[in-house]
Amino acid sequence: MKSSSKLTIRFILYFILFYLFIIIGTIGSIVAFFFYISGNTGNDIHLFDGFEFEDEIIKEKNSYKLSDYLIEQAEDNSGQLYLVNNTMKVLDYTGETCELCNMTKEEILALDTKGLHTWKLSNHYLLFVPKSPLEPLFKKINMEWTATASFSSSLQKELEKHNISVELYDERWKRETLFGDSKPLVHLPDIVQNNSDIFEQKEWLSAKSLSDGSTLVARMPNDYYQPFEEHFNKGMLMLIFFFVVFHIILLIGIILLSFGISNRFVRPIVYILSRIGKLAKFDYNKSIDERIHHKKTGKLKRKYKLFQPIDDSIDNLTNRLAYNERQIKRAEQLREEWITGLSHDLKTPLSSIYGYSTMLSSSDYNWSPEETREFAATMREKANYMDALIQDLTYTYQLKNKAVQLSLEKVDLAKWLAQFQDDQVTVQTSGNVIIEADKLLLYRIIENIVGNAKKHTPAGTPIKITAWEENFSVILSVKDYGSGIPQEDLDNLFERYYRGTNTTDDLNGTGLGLAITKQLIDMHNAEIDVLSNEGGTEFKIRFGKANNFKEM
Repeated sequence: MKSSSKLTIRFILYFILFYLFIIIGTIGSIVAFFFYISGNTGNDIHLFDGFEFEDEIIKEKNSYKLSDYLIEQAEDNSGQLYLVNNTMKVLDYTGETCELCNMTKEEILALDTKGLHTWKLSNHYLLFVPKSPLEPLFKKINMEWTATASFSSSLQKELEKHNISVELYDERWKRETLFGDSKPLVHLPDIVQNNSDIFEQKEWLSAKSLSDGSTLVARMPNDYYQPFEEHFNKGMLMLIFFFVVFHIILLIGIILLSFGISNRFVRPIVYILSRIGKLAKFDYNKSIDERIHHKKTGKLKRKYKLFQPIDDSIDNLTNRLAYNERQIKRAEQLREEWITGLSHDLKTPLSSIYGYSTMLSSSDYNWSPEETREFAATMREKANYMDALIQDLTYTYQLKNKAVQLSLEKVDLAKWLAQFQDDQVTVQTSGNVIIEADKLLLYRIIENIVGNAKKHTPAGTPIKITAWEENFSVILSVKDYGSGIPQEDLDNLFERYYRGTNTTDDLNGTGLGLAITKQLIDMHNAEIDVLSNEGGTEFKIRFGKANNFKEM
């Protein structure tokens, strides 16, 4: 997978995780809010629909039974559930006693209890009758107060046990506390209101109008009191608090994630940019950042492995640029040396020509015809050398710019190489050694190598030309048995600027022959290797066979 794809996938994963964290936090806060509301507010049975109770009626042979869930709901709502048929016959009920069982039809129809609720089911009716825990005691309170205008000690103990307060209100609604703690004044609408939701009442209220116009009121704390609004407000405050805390944590997470991304991505990017900046300044030394590199191996640490291909590419680029710069400097040095040598090589024959021409034109001397011909021959030799040098130089640039075209034809080396055989040179071939080549250029290649061997070995040193098949190639070898070529000269043998010529030497040639030879071999899609030691030097040229040759 490409580095760009890996980087993209990693960023996508980071943002997916970040997005999932936000979703989980949001859902978690909403779920916590609803759990808090449901756990701290009453489950009002009046809000249920009949179809929700259908499956809670259990049929057992010829009878019916209310489920445990309905029993629990009745207890939580401080009342009783009755399962009745169309004739008001009680089939099952919750609680210990069945008050409806002993009532006549008229008494049942006359029921006027706050919070009474009926659900019509498929085949039955479900009736909820609220039961105030204060009501039984209030009957005793009313009875004793009406009879004696006081409370017995046993009743007082029972009132104290349930924390019940008894108050008497006159016709002007002035209050007198008869028993218990003094509580906030209760108003008539508080007593007469039909509030069936026991979870919204702070206390149980029972009242009775007396014959003298006063009102007897009993008040008892409601253990079922779970007001929705109060807990909803608290839940909202908790939700807001959680929201703020969550976003603080989220902000801290974003900061930490930013530092993580900076450490994992920005730091190596800065390092790579610094390396590119150094390359722009031609500084090819690799700097090691111990924060992202291993001290021993110098490779990027595991968490930065994503950038290893980039770092390796920059290493390769650095090595290539450093190598190119060395080659450019070396080429410049060779060019300067070659220009110096070429200037010398041109200046030397020009000096000879100028000297001899000056001597011939002088009126101070009378040269004999033989001396004049000798001077003219020397001048001609120097002029020919200068012409050959300029032609070779021009030819190398033509080859470099691909201005020379090949005229390919099949060449049977077994016959064609015979022209180079003489007293010093022997030719030997084996197998099918037919290649495709430009005969004129091939002749120049062999002539340059053979001529170079003759010039740089003692007179009469044997030179052997051999050609043979090898796999799908034809090998052409030119080997001399001289003293070999020094390694420094061998490394630069085909350099055009490596060696200038010297016309004061006894050797003929311009010194550009092997550079031209290498260029001609490259044009033929061939390869050349040079092996040299104290026992001689061998030039091996590998050509493709005639049927395998592809023209460039």
